[in-house]
Amino acid sequence: MPTEPARTTDVAALALEYGDRLIVGSVREMHHAISSRAFGATRLIGSRVPESLHDAVVTSFYGAISGGLRVGGAAVRSLASRGVGRPVEDSPRGRLVVAAINGLIGDELRMLDDPQAITMAVRVDGSDVPVTSWPLSEAFRGAGGHPVIFLHGLCENDESWENYSKQHGTSYAQRIAAETDGTPVMIRYNTGLHISENGKHLDQLIRRLVDSWPVAVTRITLVGHSMGGLVARAATNHATAAGESWQHMVRDVICLGTPHAGAALEKAAHVGSRLLRFWPESRPFSGILESRSAGITDLRHGYISAAEWEGQDLTVQWGLDRIAAAPLAHAEYHFVASTLGASQGHPFSAVLGDLLVHFSSATGVGRQGAIVDGARFEYLPSAHHFALLNHPRVGDWLVTWINERTQSPRALPAPKQA
Repeated sequence: MPTEPARTTDVAALALEYGDRLIVGSVREMHHAISSRAFGATRLIGSRVPESLHDAVVTSFYGAISGGLRVGGAAVRSLASRGVGRPVEDSPRGRLVVAAINGLIGDELRMLDDPQAITMAVRVDGSDVPVTSWPLSEAFRGAGGHPVIFLHGLCENDESWENYSKQHGTSYAQRIAAETDGTPVMIRYNTGLHISENGKHLDQLIRRLVDSWPVAVTRITLVGHSMGGLVARAATNHATAAGESWQHMVRDVICLGTPHAGAALEKAAHVGSRLLRFWPESRPFSGILESRSAGITDLRHGYISAAEWEGQDLTVQWGLDRIAAAPLAHAEYHFVASTLGASQGHPFSAVLGDLLVHFSSATGVGRQGAIVDGARFEYLPSAHHFALLNHPRVGDWLVTWINERTQSPRALPAPKQA
């Protein structure tokens, strides 16, 4: 039985619910902390009357706001359940909103069975394509035996790869389809889930894709932007551990701005949430930072295996211990890093990297050295993190890497049999 689509009313209800829980709740706690400190003088002279009157008024005020938001949220949810409101995914902007929401709280949406929770899927023209023979044959007419699988980053979706296409006149998918033997395949997934979980889902999806692809699959290329590169590595890691066969067909793993050694912004958020806990007045805002999704938390150190985070409270611990994940022996790894400045030594580059990921992390260099031995890397100066979704020079590299391997039989060992 098909599930009901998420509607604009679902989005509105979620905004009201989180407005009550995070914004009103945090402001109420901060107000209480400030007033408690301010009324310290009246307590010294033995009178709590002013404080009691203040607390009664404030409790009623915030209670009224909170109650109004809860009632409003329930009413709007009721409208959504009756089919009121346009399906939010009917427009590119709506699909982008859903992707952003999933990145921030996707693990919670999945747990609550919210209709806005994204399920990993192959996508064509903004819609899911069932991974079975007939739908794939219709969606990928003229497909070759070389799927090039694209994985977006945090809070992005399959359409993010079209960014700047009007400016550049093309996209990676268009160039690969026109200039190589590859067939582009776009994947959308819930970026709020643990990276290791998305890796497991991707392993399962690619296995079904290979079984149902219109022609025999002879080669696979994985291309990931930011978190997508970690999900690609998590999938091959999971497939190897499970003894699957599709990973033997992977010839290239291409990671664009991927935080292999962790994302600086997530590390800053972690430190910020710890610091905010020192003062009662700022403690509520620590709670807001700590409500970020499991997917975001995983980015702190680039975790790709469940064994790296299971049993730990990652909102409290740094979790520096990493478990080695051997790269595929028959695949080449290409890591692309960019910086805001025109050189690695530029102050902006040294402090901000590409805005979200530092150069060393994008090139796979951690505290104990290279995270993936033998990985090749390219550097794109004067480019921010999201420019890597569609940049002419990166497009040239993608086409070159794919064609080099196509034209070099020695680089293409025969796939192993399961």
